[in-house]
Amino acid sequence: MPDLLTTSTQETWLWIGTAGMALGAVAILVLGRGLGKHSHHAVASFFVCAIAASFYLLMAQGQGDLIVTANSVALTPDGLAADVESRLVYFARYIDWIFTTPLLLIGLLGIGMAAVKTAGEEARQRTGLLAGVIGADIMMIVTGLFGALSLDTTHKYIWFTVSCVFFLAVLYVVWGPARASAKAQGADVAALYDKLLIILTGLWLIYPVLWLLGTEGTSTISLDSEVGIFAVIDLLAKVGFGLVLVTGVKGLASKGSAGQETTHPATVAD
Repeated sequence: MPDLLTTSTQETWLWIGTAGMALGAVAILVLGRGLGKHSHHAVASFFVCAIAASFYLLMAQGQGDLIVTANSVALTPDGLAADVESRLVYFARYIDWIFTTPLLLIGLLGIGMAAVKTAGEEARQRTGLLAGVIGADIMMIVTGLFGALSLDTTHKYIWFTVSCVFFLAVLYVVWGPARASAKAQGADVAALYDKLLIILTGLWLIYPVLWLLGTEGTSTISLDSEVGIFAVIDLLAKVGFGLVLVTGVKGLASKGSAGQETTHPATVAD
């Protein structure tokens, strides 16, 4: 029997997600005070948590889910036989990710690439790289949603595969040219970038695995477990990442490393 009703366990986890994101937004706002010209890091991280808190509240109130159904009718010797397949999908989490994951990437790339001075063709390539990684990220989420809404097994895994391809494109940029750009800015910037990169990559790799194991994939784990794990990973990927980013930028600013421009166009373009 599929999980078609929001249970008290799911509601509890959704309320935990709401409270955690809201508290995280406040904490980031407080920690971000005094950043001056680097305050955009705190602003972006604040809105990541604020947006997530809003969507968790939506789901906690029963407004962010829907039941996807597919009907099939077959003619048998006994007459018409109908088969109905149904699944509860928390679509609101995907809308959340469409807004928040690009902001998380902007926070990461703001460390790795923002302080690199570029001109001419290199500047255009850098802009194209930023647009490309954000576009790939959004397509990763949108195609994942298409898979979640697909009850046909073939369609579902086609969309999942497409989503993973876009995810690999995101990983290529953040581990390749963006990381090289961070290294070009010195050891302190490179160390912070690598810390943020490992946090984000490690947590983001859990999402497709959880998708496969959850009700949108193989239904190996229950919807209760799925909602709980998503809540924990979301809190770590948003609140945890934001706190590390803001405190890290504060540390760079105190050392005079944050925002120092270096002329290294090739590291971005390569």
